[in-house]
Amino acid sequence: MFVVRKHSLQPKSKRRKRSSLSCFNDFVKRLQNHATRFKKHLTTLRNKTTNKLACLNDEKKKKKLHLVLDLDHTLIHTVLVSDLSEREKYLLEEADSRQDLWRCNKDSPYEFIIKLRPFLHEFLLEANKLFTMHVYTMGNYCYAQDVLKLIDPDKVYFGNRVITREASPCNKTLDLLVADTRRVVIVDDTISVWPHHKRNLLQITKYIYFKVDGNGTKWDSYAEAKKDESRKSGSLANVLKFLEDVHKRFEEDLDSKDLRLLIPYPCRKCCF
Repeated sequence: MFVVRKHSLQPKSKRRKRSSLSCFNDFVKRLQNHATRFKKHLTTLRNKTTNKLACLNDEKKKKKLHLVLDLDHTLIHTVLVSDLSEREKYLLEEADSRQDLWRCNKDSPYEFIIKLRPFLHEFLLEANKLFTMHVYTMGNYCYAQDVLKLIDPDKVYFGNRVITREASPCNKTLDLLVADTRRVVIVDDTISVWPHHKRNLLQITKYIYFKVDGNGTKWDSYAEAKKDESRKSGSLANVLKFLEDVHKRFEEDLDSKDLRLLIPYPCRKCCF
């Protein structure tokens, strides 16, 4: 019995061409598949990178630090006009022409004069870039508002984050702040008003411009000597340098949770 094989009627050359075309099409399909998988891989990597950066940004946001600032003898010195010494009364004539000197409650028995500490504006501008800032004063609310109208008229630095005598009549406490106490730095000239939070405290040198302070104590007077604390190397400039260094070290260490570990203790060893 004979088996008859069917042979293609097409010439061998055409059959080879079709076979070559089929191989080429298969190659193109495989190449397209590889390109699709590679594109998906790049998209996955991009998403992972974006998520990682978002997590880092979220971590930094969580680590937003807080700076609590006292007013009297830390940022300013205030005195009743009636307490000015004879050698200081020349300041009443200069107040209208100076940017660091302000008269308040004019023509009142309780008229007072406020002197801004040198470097104050620069300090607030730079510190605001690193910290959420708060004012905490033992003065009353009205007095605090008078001061803030001078140093932060547009509420750029402190907003409404102001604590005064009415809320805290005896001592100061971080319990009144909406903040993680491990991420708070205090700058104050008086240690004793912070009985429970000395670990957060940077003691700054008491700023005394006038001869008499708020308690009636007499001091050597910058005003009488017609000079002032150094602007470039004074207390606020030195505190700012320290705060910038602390902030940098804290932000670089993503595992760090307690800013207080970067503040020398006891705070008396860190008096600026």
